Amino acid sequence: MHLAGRHAALALPRLAEGVPRKIVPGQLGAANAATSQFLLDAKAFRDSDLPESFDDSMLACEQALGKWVAREIGPLRCLRPTFHMQVLDVTGGYIGHLHEDAGREPRRYSGVQISWCEAGVQEWPVGQRLEELEAACPGLGATVLHVLRRQSMTAYPLFTPEVAREVASWVYWYGEEDEETALDMHCGEDEAEREAARAEMVSRDLFDDAFPAWARTWPKRRGWKGEPSGWKTIDLRRAMLRVLDPEQRGIVTDAIALARLRIDDSFRCDCDGEFIGFGAVLSWSESDLTTRVFDDLLQQAHEGECYDRMGEVWIALNAPSAMKQWQQAMSPRFKAIGLIDRLIAALSD
Repeated sequence: MHLAGRHAALALPRLAEGVPRKIVPGQLGAANAATSQFLLDAKAFRDSDLPESFDDSMLACEQALGKWVAREIGPLRCLRPTFHMQVLDVTGGYIGHLHEDAGREPRRYSGVQISWCEAGVQEWPVGQRLEELEAACPGLGATVLHVLRRQSMTAYPLFTPEVAREVASWVYWYGEEDEETALDMHCGEDEAEREAARAEMVSRDLFDDAFPAWARTWPKRRGWKGEPSGWKTIDLRRAMLRVLDPEQRGIVTDAIALARLRIDDSFRCDCDGEFIGFGAVLSWSESDLTTRVFDDLLQQAHEGECYDRMGEVWIALNAPSAMKQWQQAMSPRFKAIGLIDRLIAALSD
């Protein structure tokens, strides 16, 4: 018997284009379809944002929403915000996360939850540039950093030296202003043991030596009687008149734009546990005390309950207009994220 093409490669079977490569459970598939239709009705993104072909409509819509977010924020160098969608049943439970018994009555889906967080936290040393701004105009570096940390609190939280100082209080010092109470509990009155322990731990003196006062404390509030002494912010528009360096002027311009934004906390995550959802670690110098405190915070938080969501919103599937309202409400946050990213990039170059 003659075998034609005996040396030719065997052709592997192929699925037709119309056959899905992934099988989605019936109930979850229905929920995905309903959510997809809801997003299309709400005109949450462009038709061109959807891939030409896909197996999971929910995943395709999540990717399309991500493209819309990327357009709204603009190009980023330092931050990687990521948005996730989940279908919810009438009780607020996630559909598709829990095993459905065959004989169980299918759960009804009623809404979609959108949440966002940072995809990968990185360290960005900013101390040198801030001190250069401070040298160019006293109070300028301090005010730029203050604008960054104040506006980031609701837009895209940053782990700054000032935040590290607050975290150190309850991670190491039992909520006190320094390490003395912790030493009392562990060492008693043994001075030699106290000094040995102090040398190994994060102490108040370490913070005082590592950062200028304006980097680890908030400014004095104007007009408040009885306010303790402290540093004051300056008018950035007036400071611009004294700054000649083009790169520094760009930093001040972005700081002014960021300071003008009004961002509320209406989408704050209602989660249990310790918050660890920071968008970036702003250290003073590479691998300094800020990063040590951040690492210890993560280790302690993961020993219990913690969450990294910066925000979330629940929208009913029968209210596509609510989706559009959320998108409009996110506009100041997106502008802030873009400006925060540009400031971090400029301060860490």
